This record gives sequence, C-alpha cells and structure tokens, in this order.
Amino acid sequence: MKPMLLTGCLLLLSGCAGISSAPLTDAAYLPVSVQNHATGTSSRFQIPAGQVLQQSDAVQMALHQHPAIRALFADAESGAALRARAAALPVPVFGFERVHAPELEIVRSLSLGFWELLLWPQRRQQEQALQSQARLQLTSELVQKIAAVRMAWVDAVAAQEQWRYAIQVEQAAAAAGELAEAMKARGNLNALKTLRHQQTAAEARLLRTQAELRALATREALLQAIGADADTRIQLPDRLPDLPQQAISTDQLQSNERPQRLDVRLAQERWQAARLQAGLSRVESIADIGLQAKRGSSQGWEVDIALPLWDGGALQRKAAQASVEAARQQAMAVTLQAASEQRVTYAAYLQSYDAARQHRDVLIPARRKISDEMLLRYNAMQISVFELLADAREQRMAVTAAIDALAAFWRADAALQSSLTGVPLQAAQTIRPLAGTSTASEASH
Repeated sequence: MKPMLLTGCLLLLSGCAGISSAPLTDAAYLPVSVQNHATGTSSRFQIPAGQVLQQSDAVQMALHQHPAIRALFADAESGAALRARAAALPVPVFGFERVHAPELEIVRSLSLGFWELLLWPQRRQQEQALQSQARLQLTSELVQKIAAVRMAWVDAVAAQEQWRYAIQVEQAAAAAGELAEAMKARGNLNALKTLRHQQTAAEARLLRTQAELRALATREALLQAIGADADTRIQLPDRLPDLPQQAISTDQLQSNERPQRLDVRLAQERWQAARLQAGLSRVESIADIGLQAKRGSSQGWEVDIALPLWDGGALQRKAAQASVEAARQQAMAVTLQAASEQRVTYAAYLQSYDAARQHRDVLIPARRKISDEMLLRYNAMQISVFELLADAREQRMAVTAAIDALAAFWRADAALQSSLTGVPLQAAQTIRPLAGTSTASEASH
C-alpha cells in the first residue's frame, strides 16, 4: 500500500503543478487589451455601416480576427503547456515482470528519479523564467503586427487622398489640352504649344492611373493586415490626421514611466534563465540518483547512482558557465544596439515632423497666395487661361507633396512607438515618398 499511496500523492502534486494561469502577453507594452482573442469563439470586431475606419479600429479588428494573430496565441498556449509539463514533478514508473526462473515469478516495481524530485523547485524557477521569455516574445510579435497595421492604414488613407488629387490634376490638364486643341483649330495657337499641353494631359492621366492602382493596392494591404476578406467593406477617412502641435520631446522619450524595451528585457530574461540552468547543471553534473521499490516473491528496494567518473562533470559545468557568459554579453550588446536604434528612429521622427510642418505652415500658404495672385492677374487679363490652369495644377502638386510629408510623419510616428517598445522598424519606411510624386512634380514644369 505504501507504494500506491506514494504514487497517488505524486500524481496529486503533479496535477497541482500544472499550467500557470498567467497571461500570455505583457499588457504594459500593448496599447489595447488582447485577452481571449486567440480562441476561435471570440467575437469579430464589427464596424457599423457608414462609420469611418480609424487607425485604432483597424488595430482592434486585426487583434480580434486575424488568423495569424490567433495562430500566435495558439502556439503560445501550446508552448506554455509543454514547458509546464517539462517542469512538473517526475512521474513514477510502474514495472511488471512475469518470468519463469525456473518457477513462475511475478515482480512489481515502482521507480522514481529521486534527484529530479530534489531539484524540482529549481526546475520550476527555470520554467517560470522560460514562460516570462515566451510572454515577452509573444508581446514583441504582437507589437510588430500592430505597427504593420498602423503603417498599412497610413498608406491606404494617404494613397486614397493622393488619388483624389490626381483626378483633379488630370481634369485641369485635360481642360488645358482641350482648350489648346480648340484654339489650334481656329489658328490662335501654334502646334508646338498644343503638343506640350497634350503631353501634360497625357502625363496627368498616367499619374492618375498610377495613383488609382496604388490606392487599390494599399487598401488590399490594409485588408490583409487586419485579416479581412474581400467581402469586407471599409470606409477610410478622407484625409490623414492633422500634425500634432508639438513633437515628442526628449524628456517624454526618456520618461521613467515608460517600461523597459522588450528586446532588452528579453535578453536579460535569457541571461537569468542561463544562470538558473547553470545552477542545475552544477548539481546534475555530480551524480544522478534513482530509487526503485520491488515486490514479488521477495521484496526490497534498490538505488541507482550515475557517477561521472571520466571528467567529474567538469565539462558540463564549463559549458553551462560559458552559456551564462554568452547570455550576459548578448544582453549588453542588445542594450547598446537598442540605444542606437532609438536615437536613429527619433532623429527620423523629428526630421519628418519638421518637413510636414514646413509644408503646412510655409509651402502650402505660399502656394495659395501665389494662386490668388495668379487669379488677380488673370482677371486683369495679364495672363492667359493656360497659365491659370498650369498654376492650379501646380497648386494641387504642392498639396500632393504635403500629403507625402504628412504620411511620412505618421509612418515615422508608428516606427518610433514601435521602437520605444523594442520592436524597431526600418527607418527607410518612415521617409519613403508615395509613388508618382516626383514624376508629378516634373510633369508640372
């Protein structure tokens, strides 16, 4: 009965040492709650008909319904269960022997890894460290998904606005071309100027088709980022959000309330896990003890002890210590790299903010004043209608450049927010121009 009672107690303790109920992510790094989004029964995030899809709504839709994000949670739950199982109490092994030697003999045995039982608290600590690593890793992947959704939303809204202005540019160029053709037919315009106006109209038409394709492509990219199918109908805002009154300051960037970067914390957690593993290796390298109780025609018990006679466990201890040192150096390298990446990302953020503010406060107002002056000159019959149409086309090109600058700022803002949490994006993503901008500027001259 004693072996049976021992088995029952161990099974009960093993059940108590099951999967932890700790959350799979670290909420301090996430802008929204993501609990229970991994289950297949979670409700879909629906946007009411006619409501504009804001950036926060797009993030919520992705977290609720994107299959890739649900797969991340499912994999995280599977990994958590396997890690908890590996760190559970050692399982007793029941043996049954039926031999003829020369009489029939039945032997029942119950064995247990005694060394594993003694080291179980240390293994539980190591399992908790590994679970913390997995939680930070999942949070990092979610932050990256959220940043991708934000980028896709900015691209889609900016491309839609670019398309709308490209249509206006095409209309102005087409009107100039039609007028030039009519004046040529009456002998009031030579062939060279007529061809130039027709070429400008053709280039504007080409830019409009490019802007239309980009608007379609970025809209599909947004649908893919939020995990929506082709039947999903979304209504995007007419324009990007306004530029903030002030950029993020250095003091806000270095605020103590902001949690430590994910990549730095993850490297430190790996260092801690390596130290725990080294402690286990030092003990396990000495010996391994197993207990076995037998009962048959005779009963008793036996002890199995593995002795590291060849090297005394020195090689195992040396390897564990080297792993600790490697993890420590890696944590230091990640800390240095994180500081450098944050400086670069913040510099790109400030540059894009200054560029967008320059367009908003200087270039666009100046362009409007020029247009007003051109209209006054036209009313005074000092310039022709062609010059007025060309000025209108250039004004819309200036607005297009301002949209580019504003979109670049919001990309830089998303990259900065992602970098502050420890998932840096490529700085080039924050300063790339929208397709067709430079060509459009050249076509206006």
